[in-house]
Amino acid sequence: MKKRLLSLILIAAMGFSMIACGKKTAEQPANEVNEESDNDSYSYNITALLSEDNTYNQVLLQGFSDCLEDYLGKEHITITSSTVNEENTSDILAARAISKSPDMIFTAGKSTLLSAKNGTDIIPIVATGIVDFKGTLRIASLNGKSWDKTTGTNVTGVSSKPSIVDQVSLMIEATDDLQTVGILFSPEDTDAIYQNEIFEAYLNQAGIPWKEYLIPSPADTNTAATAEAEKAKNSTALTPSKYVAFSAKQGMDNDVVTFGDKTISGLNSTSSTRVALVSDFWTGAKVVPATEADNDSSEDADDTTKKTTSTDEEETEPTLEELISDVCTECSAIYIPYGSLLSSEMDTIGAITTEAGVTVVAGDTEVGQNSLVTLFQDPYTLGYAAGKKAVKVFNGDEIGSIKIGSGDSDNAVKLYNGNIAEKFGKEFPKSFKEINDFLETYEYGSTTTRYQASGEE
Repeated sequence: MKKRLLSLILIAAMGFSMIACGKKTAEQPANEVNEESDNDSYSYNITALLSEDNTYNQVLLQGFSDCLEDYLGKEHITITSSTVNEENTSDILAARAISKSPDMIFTAGKSTLLSAKNGTDIIPIVATGIVDFKGTLRIASLNGKSWDKTTGTNVTGVSSKPSIVDQVSLMIEATDDLQTVGILFSPEDTDAIYQNEIFEAYLNQAGIPWKEYLIPSPADTNTAATAEAEKAKNSTALTPSKYVAFSAKQGMDNDVVTFGDKTISGLNSTSSTRVALVSDFWTGAKVVPATEADNDSSEDADDTTKKTTSTDEEETEPTLEELISDVCTECSAIYIPYGSLLSSEMDTIGAITTEAGVTVVAGDTEVGQNSLVTLFQDPYTLGYAAGKKAVKVFNGDEIGSIKIGSGDSDNAVKLYNGNIAEKFGKEFPKSFKEINDFLETYEYGSTTTRYQASGEE
């Protein structure tokens, strides 16, 4: 009887032990799930600062945001955006953002990048909408070494500069008789000068003569410039530039001079003055077959010039119309780069060049509305590429060592202006798209290959 009772006690004890073990095993996955849930609840706070309220910057931001969501998950990203306006300058927006200590600042455009960079050297900044990072951030070339595309600071990003060599090819393809090329620039438009000089280098390689023409840029009505500053801007029409071409190679002192413990780059030296240049291949204006009508008008013009010379005592600066007309008499084609300050004058420039039968190659679609041809680069792809830089930062890469990226020129689309092409009597192959038809139907981001959660792109 005692043995039977002892057996029952042992069986009961084993039963309780099994139940206890069963409960522990069942609860373990729940604990693991909770731990994973805690680790998976992180969120990166990102402030986006846009220099202008336009479609281009909004699409850049959309591409950036979509990339982060694709790689990190939508639940882990919080993006707050602000745009520069009359009440809120880039400095105000940057200071406000920095005071909240975000995990990252995304900037679209030069003014917001500079304001953010001046405000912090700790918070990571990923920038795009920048043509020339080296010039914008004043990165000096030491000992003649070429730039390795890294900033060495808290900034990285993706350049919006289009492929210049492809633009040269576009000019050659679109111009039936390419004899000479006119390069327009405004002295204070450093981004344009930077692109112009790259364009000129490729023309030199092709043996095509070019000539620069200094065109005064329109006054910026969005800034409270003093009357004296405005006068100085307007006075540079036919005189050497008073402005520093920070982004340009020509007319800029990039050498670093050491004075004790300080290094001073010669950005503001007299050698920084930018003047119009002429290529070594330039031998004169384009040759146009003469007609009897041209000869008669030439004789009349000579008589008029003699009379004018004898009566006019005061010289006046030429108008924009006169300047562009002079360019058209000398050049077969004209180049106006991406983001040029001359964009607002393109109605006038386009009308004169079209009437003269001169090809205009535009760096962007805004200028392309009054130009024969241009290349289109989807800003969504640039924003998405900038997002990949941000992912690297969040994954632990040193931001100062992440190279500045650029757009994929293979995705660029060749566009032509149908109205101008018709006046030129020119037809384009199927590899070109009519600019207005294309922009009306194109969906931003439609050609971008996005990252999939499975790890496949």
